[in-house]
Amino acid sequence: MTFYSPQTSSIVGSETTLKAFHTVDIKVQYRDTSGSNSATHTFTADKLKVDLSSGFDEQILTGSARFKVGLDTFLDRSGLLYRNVDPATNSGIQSGLIQYGTGVVEIDSWTPNADNSIQLQSLTTTTDLLPINKIAFRTPVIPLRVQSLTVVVGTLEHGQLTLNADENGVIETSRAHGQVNWDNGFVQIYFHTKTEITAANRTEIEAHNWYDPLLEYEEASKTYINVPVWVDSSSVRYNAIAYTYLPIDSELLGLSATRLPIDGRVPIFRVGGIGIVSSTKSQELPSAIAGTTYDLNDQRIAWCEIEDANGVKVGYDLYTINYDYGRVTLGGDFTLVGLVEPLTAKYRYQDMGQIRDVQINGQVTFTKPLTHNYDSDNTIVGSALVINDMQARYTRKFVQQAWSNQWLDEPTGTLISANYNDALYPIQVTNKGAIQEHWYIQFTDGTNFKCVGEYTGQIATGTINTDFSPINPVTGAPYFVIKKEGWGSGWANGNVLRFNTIACNFPVWVIRTVKQSEPAVISDSFQIMLRGDIDRVV
Repeated sequence: MTFYSPQTSSIVGSETTLKAFHTVDIKVQYRDTSGSNSATHTFTADKLKVDLSSGFDEQILTGSARFKVGLDTFLDRSGLLYRNVDPATNSGIQSGLIQYGTGVVEIDSWTPNADNSIQLQSLTTTTDLLPINKIAFRTPVIPLRVQSLTVVVGTLEHGQLTLNADENGVIETSRAHGQVNWDNGFVQIYFHTKTEITAANRTEIEAHNWYDPLLEYEEASKTYINVPVWVDSSSVRYNAIAYTYLPIDSELLGLSATRLPIDGRVPIFRVGGIGIVSSTKSQELPSAIAGTTYDLNDQRIAWCEIEDANGVKVGYDLYTINYDYGRVTLGGDFTLVGLVEPLTAKYRYQDMGQIRDVQINGQVTFTKPLTHNYDSDNTIVGSALVINDMQARYTRKFVQQAWSNQWLDEPTGTLISANYNDALYPIQVTNKGAIQEHWYIQFTDGTNFKCVGEYTGQIATGTINTDFSPINPVTGAPYFVIKKEGWGSGWANGNVLRFNTIACNFPVWVIRTVKQSEPAVISDSFQIMLRGDIDRVV
């Protein structure tokens, strides 16, 4: 129920003398008890409505209204009414709204059982500030963070509107329709209400001074018109979060930033590229008995490892994984020494496919369907760096008289007659043993030599009378093999054979970015996962 304050148009005073022209009997009825025939009715009102501009038709300026209802003081803030604002904290109770065009205030929260007299304390009106139904502006700092823009406006008839843009920059409500460009910070909003024109309301709509027959349009065999929602231009304000980027230092970054975008971000998904959908899960093993096989909840997994209750990784030699069927088998010699139960299997399953379409909203479409079920809580979608086929090899073989203390790829100093015949006896390298390294072999006499790497240092000594095959301690395979038949004659103390080995790997730049903040943990870590396809022998 809504109550309206009484409005008085005029008061006229008059004095009249009544005379009796005929003798009549006058009958009088009276009561001697004031409580007789009396009743009290209690009404519960959900809203109080008061017209602050009664008697004149002018627009109210934003933030100028102040009035009291009983002991409560109400203030206007961009179309909303706040009750009993604390001057120390500037906070109050939101209690209604005000219509700047009509002067009507609607109060939906007040102190009950109090005097409802209304006292207007402050009000400013104008006839020069014309209302608008469209705003457009550009933020001073760009780009904006997605979904960070909020626009607040005060309307003349509907109170305050609070507008938020979605991830695509679209603002869409029943009264506001707009778009924001996150990159350049340009905002454009139209205020109108889609209204169907019927026989009952056509006369009323056509009576407005903004009406134009060209504004009508047809939709689904019905006629509509966008009725303007008038906005006080002085009430418009917005809040947004913008990015500010510091210049990228090429020395700190480790690569040239000339071709990088200003924010340092580059697209990771492209049409025709390779994408990977990956889900990582954990499953607690019911026991830890040697020789026991445990089934995981998923099959066709891509990776798995076992940890104990304290996060200590179980040695890979203590269990085996059946990736096709998703099974973990503890070895026959498995022991819990140094481990704490329960054991947890952490595994991952994936789908890899070619990307067919990439949308600006983040939707990625593949050329083939996914073969696993994925949950949003533990699934990520990433792009893949395609390495293609790789093979270890050696390059830049040459000889020189003495070691120059420089890792150059061309000989220096005086030429010598001794050489190694790699045309008939090439240096042998394998994918398993070779590493990315510069090597030199320096003779200590006519038959013996030492082998030194730029990063590994001296790894072994050898002689021209036997095959030289220094062992890579990580893989157990030789770094390379130099056949004894390839050595020519004429070697002297200090002579050098130089060559490089190219490993069967792919150089990847790993740049980790941490935003400026207080540290949440003492240490952190990450893993790099390599996916490989091999030729299986059936």
